Amino acid sequence: MKNSGLKLLALLILFFIFATPSYSKNVFILCYHAFLEKKDPYSFTEDQFREQLRKLKNNGYNFVSFEDIVNDRISGDKNILISIDDGNRSVYHAYYSVMKPMGIKPLLGIYPAIISRMHYAMTWEQVRDLAKQGCYIASHGYHHMFLSEKYYNKDQAGFKKEIYTSKKTLEEKLGRKIETMVYPFGVNSDIAIRELKNAGYKYGLTIIPRMSSVPVNDSFQIPRYLMTKGSQKGVIARILKHGENLDKGLIYAANNPEIKHQSARQKRNKISIIEYPERIKKFITNDIIFMPDNKTAKRKKEKVRFKPFVHPARLAEPAKRNLKVSFKSQKKNSAEKENNVKKEERSKLQEFKNWYYAVLSKWTLFILFIKEKTRQKFEIVKTKTARFFS
Repeated sequence: MKNSGLKLLALLILFFIFATPSYSKNVFILCYHAFLEKKDPYSFTEDQFREQLRKLKNNGYNFVSFEDIVNDRISGDKNILISIDDGNRSVYHAYYSVMKPMGIKPLLGIYPAIISRMHYAMTWEQVRDLAKQGCYIASHGYHHMFLSEKYYNKDQAGFKKEIYTSKKTLEEKLGRKIETMVYPFGVNSDIAIRELKNAGYKYGLTIIPRMSSVPVNDSFQIPRYLMTKGSQKGVIARILKHGENLDKGLIYAANNPEIKHQSARQKRNKISIIEYPERIKKFITNDIIFMPDNKTAKRKKEKVRFKPFVHPARLAEPAKRNLKVSFKSQKKNSAEKENNVKKEERSKLQEFKNWYYAVLSKWTLFILFIKEKTRQKFEIVKTKTARFFS
């Protein structure tokens, strides 16, 4: 009797753990920068951008606004928010030619230092026009500086300018409240969040590649997927795969919308392995120290050859002039050599950074793929268990 009672209790526990379905509302937030025909990793042409959006829309995804998210006006898991950082001038034309015809209202992260000042940036008139069209305007710092504890300790006035002055400038120029910070480079810290709350911000957007639950669990750590030439195929493939899983019914909650409870994904505030590559990237970006190559080291160890001293008085006037000219030419040549060495060092550093970011992107996508496969298997077991007990 006791054994049968224990078995029944164990079955009941398993039922409540696995058979209880999860109902959730989620959104994928994509981070873009510019829409230009350039070779840099962050620029897409308007045709490429349009094709990405059409692919998502044709697979049943809805485009929502940031206000829809914070006011809990979305439903289901197939939602996309477009966010665009910096305020590049190409954004204005891309809105009217690509986004507006599709009913998309993006979130724009603007840093005032370049608006109406730099040739590659929008003007204040253009930003105001986009705001009137329904685009959500957020601060992106003032000079686009790291909101890290390191920067705070180095320059508190500059750190606070990124938070307070950017908010004040945007509010004065646009005539509306600014309540959201798009962290420059995705970098944030505890001191930054404390100052943001003190300044009147309510939300903060990072560059942590994962889906965001609605209602938002941590309003100052809202995740986004960084869209680059190298990562865009993988990101879109992951989103479409997520949609396929929903359509196939692998998620039990999709077939039981009347049963609602808090999603387990809302509890994922802790640091996970997915965040490590981004944190390493921030560290490398901030604190990398260039180590000299073997050639530079050998050059320092070379001994100076002995040259006999000849008193200038013993030289004829033409010889003196030639001596001065040769000294100047030697000095010029040495300066050119130093410049060439520095250029070579910078190019090697850039090559290393490009290689590192490429490996980082592939590793992150691999981890996300493994995680998604694990989640799918778990959902299948969960569904079968629920059906067995029903």
